[in-house]
Amino acid sequence: MMYYAKSKPDVLTIAEHTLDVVEAVKALAQAYGNELSLFTSREFELVKLAALYHDLGKYSECFQSVIKAAIFKQRNKIADKNYPHNYLSAVLIPFEKIEEEYSEAEAMILVLAVGFHHERNEKPSASNIEYFYSKYLKPNIMNIRKDLDVAINEEIDDFSLDVLINRENTVKNFSEKDWYKYILIKGFLQRADHAASAKRKDENVAIYVEEAVDQNVGEQTKTFLEKKYSLRPLQTLTYENQDKNIVLIAQTGSGKTEAALLWIGQKKGFFTLPMRVSLNAMYDRIQSEKGIGFSSTGLLHSTALDHLMSKSDETTSFEQSIIQTEHTRLLAKKLTLSTIDQLFKFPLLYRGFETELATLAYSKVVIDEIQAYDPHIVAILLRGLELIHQLGGQWMIMTATLPQIFLDELQKKGLLDHKSLVKTVLIPDDRDANPVMPRRHRIQLLDDKIEALTKIVQFGETSKVLVVVNTVKEALAMYDQLKQLVGEEAINLLHSQFTRKDRLPKEEKIKEFGQLTNNRPGIWVTTQIVEASLDVDFDYLFTEAATPDALFQRFGRCNRKGLRFNGGTPDEPNIFILSNLEEVSGLETIYEKAIVQKGLEALSAFDGQLIGEHEKIDIVKQVFSREQLAGTKYLAKFEKANQELQDMRAFDLSKEEAQQILRDIQSVSFVAGRENYEAVMALIEQYDAIPDSLDRIERNKQKKQIRMEIEQYIISVSAKSLFFKAKEAGFKVSPFEHPDFNYIQYSIDVSYDSNRGLELRLDENFDVLF
Repeated sequence: MMYYAKSKPDVLTIAEHTLDVVEAVKALAQAYGNELSLFTSREFELVKLAALYHDLGKYSECFQSVIKAAIFKQRNKIADKNYPHNYLSAVLIPFEKIEEEYSEAEAMILVLAVGFHHERNEKPSASNIEYFYSKYLKPNIMNIRKDLDVAINEEIDDFSLDVLINRENTVKNFSEKDWYKYILIKGFLQRADHAASAKRKDENVAIYVEEAVDQNVGEQTKTFLEKKYSLRPLQTLTYENQDKNIVLIAQTGSGKTEAALLWIGQKKGFFTLPMRVSLNAMYDRIQSEKGIGFSSTGLLHSTALDHLMSKSDETTSFEQSIIQTEHTRLLAKKLTLSTIDQLFKFPLLYRGFETELATLAYSKVVIDEIQAYDPHIVAILLRGLELIHQLGGQWMIMTATLPQIFLDELQKKGLLDHKSLVKTVLIPDDRDANPVMPRRHRIQLLDDKIEALTKIVQFGETSKVLVVVNTVKEALAMYDQLKQLVGEEAINLLHSQFTRKDRLPKEEKIKEFGQLTNNRPGIWVTTQIVEASLDVDFDYLFTEAATPDALFQRFGRCNRKGLRFNGGTPDEPNIFILSNLEEVSGLETIYEKAIVQKGLEALSAFDGQLIGEHEKIDIVKQVFSREQLAGTKYLAKFEKANQELQDMRAFDLSKEEAQQILRDIQSVSFVAGRENYEAVMALIEQYDAIPDSLDRIERNKQKKQIRMEIEQYIISVSAKSLFFKAKEAGFKVSPFEHPDFNYIQYSIDVSYDSNRGLELRLDENFDVLF
């Protein structure tokens, strides 16, 4: 009689799948086993043992009834619904026999790894386990022994049952060493199981575990750089200190990305950035044959597949893009570029966190632009680095400016030890006989908005002018004011509240406009979407006051390469800061007023003067010191998050809850306006019209393609703002009624325009009788 484990992508018996998981464990051990300071071949034997036991509960007649129905389209009549197989698997482990070779703690770890290799909402129940074991699993014990050479108990092991039922107390009583061992064993079992579940029957499971093990992204990057240039000082620094954890402070445009790749070297690497568009651009540059050409590079964020598909051509099919995304999701790529919500959920100890942390224990992780995150998120990132450090992984922080409290917290956590390096590396200005730091920016504080508008119009006639404001509402107001003064042709608008369909062409347009090779004058009004995501270079910047870290990010979009103004330092101000806080938008909702005020006070010393990179670094360090932040909501939030993370109970959160915390927003997917609504409805009709007669793979392919098209019409909107404004302004918001798309809200009477984007007000042109 056949006992099945998988119905897709291929039908597999329990024995076949189990042996695949064992092979995946061997592949992990062979790939990076020697990189793990806390793991030996003994521990990998425990992971293999966990692999042998992990699916034995699938011999239950309940599970077989369900899976045979999926395979053969017929169901055996079973009186009870299926019970989680992982719980049944765990109680088959002969605890006493395992203790003959391993410690009691290791035997407990084995039970927990098997029992929770799937994380269920339904917690294990002693009575349910005993009932389902006796009625549906015990009669098949002889068949288990026949299929797999593994020792099992014929009666439930009470000790295994107790460990399983009391997971939280069990792990709480582990020593630090056993806690780390638990994380690695369970994490590697989950990695192996996911890899084996993804592979096709005739494929080698190793390619789903770890790709390109012998490739060296550092050496490949070095070869690429040396063909065109010599290594810059910061790149030499990281290349020569691959054995160190590094805090690197370096200005925009100094080659930080390549420096990080040189530091990663032969190791498996993860690179994080706040903005998906920046990751997309980095991905294109690293994997392209015209760039570094490192092919085992993965892209991990919520719209990664969209980007891969937008780049697909005759040589990159839809299926290949899906495979690429799947391998990245399995953490199999040698280098992965990721947003933090995909990678840094593990400090929240959510149910299943062990997969990420176990992988990072033998990897190198880079956090770029850490100052761009909310203080609560930074606390999570720093706690993550602490855990990685404790398990033997390596880390690097790269930033243009670093708040002092972040450095203090790294020190407090013991991360700045003899194996770490804190370094500021700025580009010397080779244009002078006595090298000094290049000063690309001369600033002026403007108290009068009318004066600012006059200057914007004046400079916009002959130069490239970037206007950055703090809110979408202010961007629209500024756009309307300037449009009246210069006409629609001379001004452009970009903010976050456009559909992807409308925003992407605008992003391409501003990138093309903001290049040194483009001599066309004009004005762009944007929000902080431009701060860290777009490689643009304008002559002049007008910006609303914000916290100094955000301001200096905006500065980096003006005279970016120091080649404007004939390659010299600007004689007149090229950065204008609207400093009247009574007129500045987004205070308290986006930026804390007290911190903005302290930043302006520090900048006032440079009013009318050149400001260099050292001064910018010092201002951020000073303003974000514990002393300067005393009494602010920022510091309170940071300290509260640090305390909560230290006290965090394991397994309280689901994966989805952890991801939502990291995204730090309560947002909804929103379709705005009648035209976009009708386009989405037409796509949903196409979705429903996909023939049932198609095979599963083709059907899923067509569904994914339509979902991607629907995403082009979606805007991510603050749930609080949307529903408050709907009530206030009188437009109606509803969810789509389709079960696959009811997470999307829509409004046909809200104002949306492809040139202006979403405005949370009633569309004046909307015909209520339509």
